[in-house]
Amino acid sequence: MGDMTVPATPHLRATVYDVVLRPRRSLVRSTALSIVFSAVPLAVALVWVSFPFRTWAMVATVVVALAVLVGVVFVRLSTAYIGIDPDGLTIRGVVTAHRRIPRDRVHSLVLATTYGSSVDRTMRELVAFDATGAHLFRIRADVWGDDGLAQVVDAMGVQVTEEARPVSARVFAKRYPSSRAWYEQRPAYLLVGGVAALVVLGLLVVEFTGLLGR
Repeated sequence: MGDMTVPATPHLRATVYDVVLRPRRSLVRSTALSIVFSAVPLAVALVWVSFPFRTWAMVATVVVALAVLVGVVFVRLSTAYIGIDPDGLTIRGVVTAHRRIPRDRVHSLVLATTYGSSVDRTMRELVAFDATGAHLFRIRADVWGDDGLAQVVDAMGVQVTEEARPVSARVFAKRYPSSRAWYEQRPAYLLVGGVAALVVLGLLVVEFTGLLGR
């Protein structure tokens, strides 16, 4: 019998990006320090003071759930990136879904400086649109840095419109409403407010139970 040969399985090459951006190191470092020196001691204190009461299990459950959430966000932050290659742009954000945008869809970019409650604290933002004006992606300098935004502009090589003056975040959102992320929508605010209310209610229950037990 002749030798039998098995066709070689083609090897899928990993995508090689011409430009790769990572979140600012100072942001990752400050997030880690905040978790270690603020969130962890607060969580331990909440569980510790709740031990004498029947509600300690509920408090511990809430603390564990929040710890898992914080851990997921930190992992996402440390693994986030923006990759640009000849075919398109890939964004793995911190709190947004993984996206792949073909290069030929990116028609124009808007570069703006925004501010929140104080005009002294400004931030650069970059928003991309397709030929119909539909929003494609939005990145911020507080995560990717000013140099990161500049690299994206240079790499994409499309029309760039730069806002002449700083605008408030509210005005920017009204001017480009489709650029709002999911966590900037009203349902997200209601969800965060509900979670905060539940946490406060839990603390009040612990305190009230402690007063009854005295």
